[in-house]
Amino acid sequence: MPVTMLMYHVIATPENAAEARFCRTPDAFRKDMEQIRQAGYQVLSFATVLDGVAGKVALPNKSVVITFDDGVACAYENALPILQEFNYPSSVFVVTNQVDGYNDWCKVFGFPRRRMLATHEIRTLAESGVDIGSHTANHPWLGKIEETTVVREVQDSKAVLEDILGREVPHFAYPFGSWSPMARNAVIEAGYAGACSTIAGRNQKGTDPYLLRRSEIKGSDAP
Repeated sequence: MPVTMLMYHVIATPENAAEARFCRTPDAFRKDMEQIRQAGYQVLSFATVLDGVAGKVALPNKSVVITFDDGVACAYENALPILQEFNYPSSVFVVTNQVDGYNDWCKVFGFPRRRMLATHEIRTLAESGVDIGSHTANHPWLGKIEETTVVREVQDSKAVLEDILGREVPHFAYPFGSWSPMARNAVIEAGYAGACSTIAGRNQKGTDPYLLRRSEIKGSDAP
Protein backbone atom coordinates (compact mmCIF):
# COMPACT_ATOMS: atom_id res chain seq x y z
CA MET A 1 0.00 0.00 0.00
CA PRO A 2 1.19 3.60 -0.57
CA VAL A 3 3.55 5.11 2.01
CA THR A 4 3.92 8.84 2.66
CA MET A 5 7.42 10.13 3.38
CA LEU A 6 7.41 13.33 5.44
CA MET A 7 10.15 15.90 4.79
CA TYR A 8 11.26 18.28 7.54
CA HIS A 9 14.15 20.74 7.63
CA VAL A 10 14.47 22.77 10.84
CA ILE A 11 12.80 21.79 14.13
CA ALA A 12 12.98 25.15 15.86
CA THR A 13 11.22 28.50 16.10
CA PRO A 14 11.90 30.56 12.94
CA GLU A 15 14.23 33.50 13.46
CA ASN A 16 12.97 35.48 10.46
CA ALA A 17 10.29 35.38 7.76
CA ALA A 18 12.62 33.95 5.11
CA GLU A 19 13.06 30.63 6.88
CA ALA A 20 9.55 30.36 8.37
CA ARG A 21 8.37 27.86 5.75
CA PHE A 22 11.20 25.48 6.64
CA CYS A 23 10.86 25.68 10.44
CA ARG A 24 8.59 23.41 12.42
CA THR A 25 8.51 24.38 16.08
CA PRO A 26 9.28 21.56 18.53
CA ASP A 27 5.72 21.86 19.88
CA ALA A 28 4.23 21.51 16.39
CA PHE A 29 6.57 18.60 15.63
CA ARG A 30 5.46 16.81 18.80
CA LYS A 31 1.83 17.33 17.77
CA ASP A 32 2.65 15.82 14.37
CA MET A 33 4.04 12.74 16.09
CA GLU A 34 0.99 12.54 18.35
CA GLN A 35 -1.28 12.79 15.31
CA ILE A 36 0.57 9.91 13.64
CA ARG A 37 0.09 7.74 16.72
CA GLN A 38 -3.54 8.70 17.29
CA ALA A 39 -4.41 8.03 13.65
CA GLY A 40 -2.97 4.52 13.95
CA TYR A 41 -0.10 4.93 11.51
CA GLN A 42 3.11 2.93 11.62
CA VAL A 43 6.40 4.79 11.20
CA LEU A 44 8.70 2.86 8.88
CA SER A 45 12.43 3.07 8.28
CA PHE A 46 13.88 4.19 4.96
CA ALA A 47 15.23 0.68 4.41
CA THR A 48 11.76 -0.85 4.88
CA VAL A 49 10.34 1.45 2.19
CA LEU A 50 13.10 0.38 -0.20
CA ASP A 51 12.20 -3.25 0.48
CA GLY A 52 8.56 -2.38 -0.13
CA VAL A 53 9.02 -0.62 -3.46
CA ALA A 54 11.20 -3.56 -4.55
CA GLY A 55 8.38 -5.96 -3.68
CA LYS A 56 10.39 -7.75 -0.99
CA VAL A 57 7.91 -6.91 1.80
CA ALA A 58 4.31 -5.76 1.94
CA LEU A 59 4.03 -2.15 3.05
CA PRO A 60 1.45 -1.51 5.81
CA ASN A 61 -1.79 0.19 4.82
CA LYS A 62 -1.31 3.17 7.15
CA SER A 63 2.36 4.10 7.29
CA VAL A 64 4.70 7.08 7.08
CA VAL A 65 8.44 7.76 7.05
CA ILE A 66 10.07 10.71 8.86
CA THR A 67 12.99 12.44 7.12
CA PHE A 68 15.06 15.56 7.81
CA ASP A 69 17.11 17.37 5.16
CA ASP A 70 20.38 19.27 5.64
CA GLY A 71 21.63 18.08 9.03
CA VAL A 72 20.88 21.16 11.13
CA ALA A 73 21.87 20.69 14.78
CA CYS A 74 18.24 20.89 15.89
CA ALA A 75 17.78 17.35 14.54
CA TYR A 76 19.87 16.29 17.52
CA GLU A 77 18.85 18.98 20.00
CA ASN A 78 15.10 19.18 19.40
CA ALA A 79 13.89 16.35 17.17
CA LEU A 80 15.73 13.37 18.68
CA PRO A 81 14.20 13.62 22.18
CA ILE A 82 10.70 13.73 20.67
CA LEU A 83 11.40 10.83 18.32
CA GLN A 84 12.72 8.82 21.26
CA GLU A 85 9.62 9.67 23.27
CA PHE A 86 7.48 8.06 20.56
CA ASN A 87 10.06 5.39 19.63
CA TYR A 88 9.90 6.41 15.96
CA PRO A 89 12.65 5.73 13.41
CA SER A 90 13.81 8.53 11.12
CA SER A 91 16.41 9.53 8.53
CA VAL A 92 18.65 12.61 8.62
CA PHE A 93 20.37 13.66 5.39
CA VAL A 94 23.62 15.52 6.09
CA VAL A 95 25.53 18.15 4.07
CA THR A 96 29.02 16.91 4.90
CA ASN A 97 31.15 20.00 4.24
CA GLN A 98 29.08 21.84 6.87
CA VAL A 99 29.51 19.22 9.61
CA ASP A 100 30.88 21.01 12.72
CA GLY A 101 30.01 24.26 10.93
CA TYR A 102 27.06 26.39 9.85
CA ASN A 103 24.41 26.56 7.11
CA ASP A 104 26.50 28.90 4.96
CA TRP A 105 24.73 28.00 1.69
CA CYS A 106 21.49 29.47 3.14
CA LYS A 107 22.89 33.00 3.46
CA VAL A 108 21.97 33.89 -0.13
CA PHE A 109 18.32 33.12 0.66
CA GLY A 110 18.28 35.49 3.63
CA PHE A 111 18.13 32.71 6.20
CA PRO A 112 19.70 33.21 9.63
CA ARG A 113 22.89 31.40 10.52
CA ARG A 114 22.23 28.05 12.17
CA ARG A 115 24.62 25.53 13.61
CA MET A 116 24.93 22.24 11.77
CA LEU A 117 25.40 18.82 13.36
CA ALA A 118 28.75 18.17 14.98
CA THR A 119 30.61 14.94 14.30
CA HIS A 120 29.84 13.54 17.75
CA GLU A 121 26.14 14.39 17.33
CA ILE A 122 25.99 12.47 14.06
CA ARG A 123 27.49 9.46 15.82
CA THR A 124 25.02 9.79 18.71
CA LEU A 125 22.08 10.01 16.31
CA ALA A 126 23.25 6.84 14.56
CA GLU A 127 23.79 5.06 17.89
CA SER A 128 20.24 6.07 18.82
CA GLY A 129 18.89 4.30 15.74
CA VAL A 130 18.58 7.30 13.40
CA ASP A 131 19.44 6.49 9.79
CA ILE A 132 22.17 8.88 8.60
CA GLY A 133 22.11 9.59 4.87
CA SER A 134 23.97 11.85 2.45
CA HIS A 135 22.75 15.23 1.19
CA THR A 136 25.95 15.89 -0.84
CA ALA A 137 29.07 17.72 0.29
CA ASN A 138 28.00 21.30 -0.49
CA HIS A 139 24.21 21.30 -1.16
CA PRO A 140 24.37 22.15 -4.92
CA TRP A 141 21.63 21.95 -7.56
CA LEU A 142 22.65 18.54 -8.92
CA GLY A 143 20.32 18.88 -11.90
CA LYS A 144 22.08 22.04 -13.07
CA ILE A 145 25.80 21.33 -12.73
CA GLU A 146 28.42 19.37 -14.68
CA GLU A 147 28.80 15.64 -14.29
CA THR A 148 32.27 15.66 -12.72
CA THR A 149 31.02 17.92 -9.91
CA VAL A 150 27.90 15.80 -9.39
CA VAL A 151 29.99 12.64 -9.11
CA ARG A 152 32.35 14.28 -6.62
CA GLU A 153 29.45 15.62 -4.51
CA VAL A 154 27.67 12.28 -4.17
CA GLN A 155 30.82 10.19 -3.69
CA ASP A 156 32.71 12.47 -1.30
CA SER A 157 29.75 12.97 1.03
CA LYS A 158 29.21 9.22 1.26
CA ALA A 159 32.87 8.64 2.07
CA VAL A 160 32.92 11.33 4.78
CA LEU A 161 29.85 9.94 6.54
CA GLU A 162 31.14 6.37 6.32
CA ASP A 163 34.39 7.52 7.87
CA ILE A 164 32.50 9.23 10.71
CA LEU A 165 30.22 6.26 11.37
CA GLY A 166 32.41 3.32 10.46
CA ARG A 167 29.55 1.77 8.51
CA GLU A 168 27.94 1.89 5.10
CA VAL A 169 25.78 4.93 4.25
CA PRO A 170 23.27 3.65 1.66
CA HIS A 171 20.71 6.47 1.50
CA PHE A 172 20.68 9.84 -0.26
CA ALA A 173 18.47 12.91 -0.74
CA TYR A 174 18.80 15.42 -3.61
CA PRO A 175 19.44 19.00 -2.37
CA PHE A 176 16.65 21.38 -3.44
CA GLY A 177 15.05 18.26 -4.94
CA SER A 178 17.22 19.02 -7.99
CA TRP A 179 18.08 15.97 -10.07
CA SER A 180 18.58 14.82 -13.64
CA PRO A 181 18.96 11.37 -15.24
CA MET A 182 22.72 11.93 -15.06
CA ALA A 183 22.55 12.82 -11.34
CA ARG A 184 20.32 9.82 -10.63
CA ASN A 185 22.84 7.58 -12.39
CA ALA A 186 25.71 9.12 -10.40
CA VAL A 187 23.88 8.26 -7.17
CA ILE A 188 23.46 4.66 -8.34
CA GLU A 189 27.11 4.43 -9.43
CA ALA A 190 28.25 5.78 -6.05
CA GLY A 191 26.69 2.73 -4.41
CA TYR A 192 23.57 4.15 -2.75
CA ALA A 193 20.59 1.81 -2.37
CA GLY A 194 17.98 4.53 -2.71
CA ALA A 195 17.35 8.27 -2.82
CA CYS A 196 14.67 10.79 -1.88
CA SER A 197 13.34 13.42 -4.24
CA THR A 198 10.98 16.27 -3.42
CA ILE A 199 8.44 15.06 -5.98
CA ALA A 200 5.04 15.05 -4.28
CA GLY A 201 3.17 11.80 -3.91
CA ARG A 202 3.33 8.47 -2.17
CA ASN A 203 5.45 5.37 -2.61
CA GLN A 204 4.39 1.84 -3.42
CA LYS A 205 5.63 -1.31 -5.12
CA GLY A 206 7.29 -0.27 -8.36
CA THR A 207 8.14 3.32 -7.33
CA ASP A 208 11.65 4.28 -8.52
CA PRO A 209 13.87 3.72 -5.44
CA TYR A 210 16.14 6.57 -6.60
CA LEU A 211 13.25 9.04 -6.89
CA LEU A 212 11.17 8.33 -3.80
CA ARG A 213 8.31 10.78 -3.32
CA ARG A 214 8.03 13.03 -0.28
CA SER A 215 5.59 15.48 1.28
CA GLU A 216 7.13 18.66 2.67
CA ILE A 217 5.87 19.68 6.12
CA LYS A 218 5.88 23.47 6.27
CA GLY A 219 6.00 25.64 9.35
CA SER A 220 2.43 26.82 8.85
CA ASP A 221 0.88 23.39 8.28
CA ALA A 222 -1.69 21.97 10.66
CA PRO A 223 -0.60 18.82 12.52
